Amino acid sequence: MAEQRPGSPARKLPRGIELNELNRRQLLIAAGAATVAGSAAAATSALGASGGGGNGGPALPPTPDSYRFPLASTTPQIVRPNGSITKVLPDDMPVLEGNEVSIGYLVLKPGGLREPHWHPTHWEVDYAVQGKGELGIVTPDDQQNITRLNPGDIGFIPTGWAHYIRNVGTTDLIWVLVFNNPLTDIGLSTMFGGMPTSTFTQTLGVPLTGAAKPSETRFIV
Repeated sequence: MAEQRPGSPARKLPRGIELNELNRRQLLIAAGAATVAGSAAAATSALGASGGGGNGGPALPPTPDSYRFPLASTTPQIVRPNGSITKVLPDDMPVLEGNEVSIGYLVLKPGGLREPHWHPTHWEVDYAVQGKGELGIVTPDDQQNITRLNPGDIGFIPTGWAHYIRNVGTTDLIWVLVFNNPLTDIGLSTMFGGMPTSTFTQTLGVPLTGAAKPSETRFIV
């Protein structure tokens, strides 16, 4: 066969050969598409047989643990005339175990006060759900901060800082409280009940002879 000279026009194949080559390429493409479609159908069938389902549902078995807790509808452990506190601990919600977390649900009537207190072992995040609340904080640097929280706002109290919460609105205040340890606190009424009255009169410079010592933490006043 004679070599094609450089610059000479390309030789055309006979028309029959061009058609045969085109048909061969189409057959290869069609065969490839059929193979892919068959593989996808087999995979779908295997998922259905293994419990995955044709709707893309999970194939893993469900856990016996519950990751939901009916916080707002649970009976509160602390109930006072001016409000209530519901505490959620690992005994109440087992999935909290080992995660250093507890949760509170605070309800204050108008004018109600969550008494001044502090948490020795954990910080606190407050999420305002309903009502108008006042959050007051005293820092270790002998400074104070008093701010208002409206629904959708959050407040933060570092570990061990004294604080209070007051309902300054005309409707019930509802806050969700999150702590990074099982819930413990020391309240002002606890201090007053556990120390001689003279320690307060001497510190504050006011007579407290008529004040009755509480036998338990008041929590809400």
